[in-house]
Amino acid sequence: MDIIEINQNENATEPEIKNEGSPATSNGDKKNKPERFAKIRKYFREHKKMKWLVIILLIVIIVTAIWFGLQMKNNKSAADKANPPSTDLTGDAVKVATVASPLTGLQVSEDAAKQPIVGVMIENHFPDARPQSGLSAAGAVYEAFAEGGITRFLAVFQQPLPDSIGPVRSLRPYFLRWGLEYNIPIAHAGGSQPALADIGTLGMKNIEALAYGSSYFFRASDRPSPHNLYTNNSKLTALVSKLGFDKAPTFTPLTRKEDTAPVTAANPDIKITYGNASYNVEWKYDASNNNYGRSQGGTVQNDRNNSAQLTAKNVVVMFTPTSYGTQPDGKPETIMNLVGTGNAVVFIDGGATVATWSKASNSAQTKFADSAGAEIKFNAGNIWYEVVPVGNAVTY
Repeated sequence: MDIIEINQNENATEPEIKNEGSPATSNGDKKNKPERFAKIRKYFREHKKMKWLVIILLIVIIVTAIWFGLQMKNNKSAADKANPPSTDLTGDAVKVATVASPLTGLQVSEDAAKQPIVGVMIENHFPDARPQSGLSAAGAVYEAFAEGGITRFLAVFQQPLPDSIGPVRSLRPYFLRWGLEYNIPIAHAGGSQPALADIGTLGMKNIEALAYGSSYFFRASDRPSPHNLYTNNSKLTALVSKLGFDKAPTFTPLTRKEDTAPVTAANPDIKITYGNASYNVEWKYDASNNNYGRSQGGTVQNDRNNSAQLTAKNVVVMFTPTSYGTQPDGKPETIMNLVGTGNAVVFIDGGATVATWSKASNSAQTKFADSAGAEIKFNAGNIWYEVVPVGNAVTY
């Protein structure tokens, strides 16, 4: 914009004008500028090929710049979708709060920690029930005799459950009592007469698979009956909700600690004798993951769902007073006394701690203490409880 200043000098004959919109230029500059452009135009007229090369080069530069800009935008968008920031009401990013899972001690969201917990009786008959489905997803697994030297599992899960769980088999009184420690429902297919009687007497939350049929349980066609009863996440979750068992956990969690993996494991190999060679267990320590890999009957034991070897972050061997009798219907019965105290060995971080277990009542939680009476702290992660009769051999 031109601004006019009026000079008040009475000798002035006309106003002085200053152009503040652009820098002052000399007459020589005004003359040379058109000449420079004329030379450039003349050069391109005489060198037409060079003119087109310059034009093409400019187009390539512009297109490349646009392409890189779009790529950077797309990469940022993909990263934002993969890691969406949580925000508070002001729009500022906030860190998602986590808490320890009551079942495993692993850090999970607050909502995940409140999900229902359920137990499932899983068969271990050799060879018809192996490999089982879902054991690798359990936060706790109890292995103990059923009858005839055959062991069975109580697998304890927190929702969401595995895609397939089974084979589902019958209940025994001692598995029921471990379930009471968590105040959880147990899914099972029938049970021994003492176990079925204890359901009502002791108030176990009952999920009788045989009473609900194909809506919630199903028979697999590739295995013979009775080793082929299964359930899955959607079916069992729906049934837990239908029965009103979909409540947040209320039990007191075990005390956990940080991993302290040793340079050299003091006890890298655990061998547990159940009696029958097909059921003897071996756990081998894996220093790279600070956990134990499971074999049974001399064979690596895998989960059918993912073909991965079963592993445990913590292994607990409980020596339990065990006797054998006969049920009212004449069938054999295994009797375990879980209320009281007994010896145990706890395997964590590649080492072994001689311990004692104690359980004050049928529904009380089992506690573990070292030789000095101090509470044992477990690593965050799953626990396998190997429950053997007093006198059975365990080497490590």
